[in-house]
Amino acid sequence: MKRKQIILIHAIFWAVTLVSIGLQVIPSIGNKTWYVIVIDFSIYIVSFVSFFYLFYFFISQKHLDKKKILFLIISGLLFTLILTIPITYIYIYLLFQNVLDLTGRKFLLNFGKYYISFFETNFMFAVCGSLLKIALLWYNNTMKQKETEKQSISGELALLRSQINPRFLLNTLTYIKSLVGTMPEKAIYSIENLSEIMSYMLYETSDERVPLEAEINYMRNYLKLQEVRYSPGYVVFEVSGETCGLMVPPLLFMPFLENTFSTAQEDSPERPGISITLLINGNSLIFSVTNYTSDRSEGLKDEKAVNLRSIKRFLDLEFGNNYTLDTMEENDKSILRLNVKLS
Repeated sequence: MKRKQIILIHAIFWAVTLVSIGLQVIPSIGNKTWYVIVIDFSIYIVSFVSFFYLFYFFISQKHLDKKKILFLIISGLLFTLILTIPITYIYIYLLFQNVLDLTGRKFLLNFGKYYISFFETNFMFAVCGSLLKIALLWYNNTMKQKETEKQSISGELALLRSQINPRFLLNTLTYIKSLVGTMPEKAIYSIENLSEIMSYMLYETSDERVPLEAEINYMRNYLKLQEVRYSPGYVVFEVSGETCGLMVPPLLFMPFLENTFSTAQEDSPERPGISITLLINGNSLIFSVTNYTSDRSEGLKDEKAVNLRSIKRFLDLEFGNNYTLDTMEENDKSILRLNVKLS
């Protein structure tokens, strides 16, 4: 917690405390002299503040250990019992010297009356100081733990992205190489799309969130790159709903597209052979992919399962419980559906 926030907490606490004590002094006005009222108020305030900050500054990180709590309570109680004696004596000496003239039981009873009054309030403020310091230490520990977890998650997300993303580049470059001699126009078209894809991946995906519109544009370029391998109308991509203002993790949909094209049939009499839809409804996002699988996909099942585990880990880290991912095989079709609630 920042220093200014801590000072504000202390200021509010003492403002409320002083006002409460001041209200208790009001009935004494007129019944006691101002000397008595000021001395009485001052000694109590000095006593409260002293015990509060003695315990506040004494408590440290090591006292949060459960094994030391009992020792802290006992030692704090004994410290308060002992230190309250001289404070009570000073109070009586300044305001009620007649008590000092008493002897035996009468002295003990009168001294004890003032002592108990001081002890109760001193112990209460000692506890307040201790609890406030413990609360601040706990808060700082929690924030440090969250920051450590955040850094760990950021590193894990970066690793997962590097694992499940740009593997397709090697295959794409190999395919473009095959087009150079036979279909140079398609090769140039593919190189342009690949350039936009790589530019996006290198320069625009370093942030934790990117505009959904940028992700959609990235997917369109990726699909254009893949479409040259298929007949017209075989790959369909549809977007519906309002995308403006929504932010998503970079390369969110890329792993699903990679899995799709790695297992999809090269061509099929059915149209479309690969259907991709993105539906936005408020802050809910539904991404679905349906494709016909090829015979060679049987040999890729293990690799696909590994990819899906990495993808689910990625989604867990990004969205927690705010998503569902369903996959199923139906005859010769593969169906995937991702439902995400964006914050």
